[in-house]
Amino acid sequence: MAKTIYTEEYKIFQKLLKKAREEAGLTQVDVADALKTPQSFISKVEAGDRRIDVIEFWNLAKLYKKPVDFFFKFDDKSEIKSKKKSLKAASSTKRKTK
Repeated sequence: MAKTIYTEEYKIFQKLLKKAREEAGLTQVDVADALKTPQSFISKVEAGDRRIDVIEFWNLAKLYKKPVDFFFKFDDKSEIKSKKKSLKAASSTKRKTK
């Protein structure tokens, strides 16, 4: 089983955490100060570099004044602006073969 931090659902969760913080009008520094953690903790959580436990999550939801179910909109793909990677086409000029 793959680690959950690498799933699409976790990516959605991360985006919703950041969205909730921004909607609350808070910076990462504001959140870190309120939770008595370093700003880097909040940054790593939002970037997916660090998982959070249920109590940390509960504290964030309270601080952001969001119901817990706000963060679990996994079926709503509109919450994520997918960044589709595309391959760049090779140069349109053809090489001359000798």
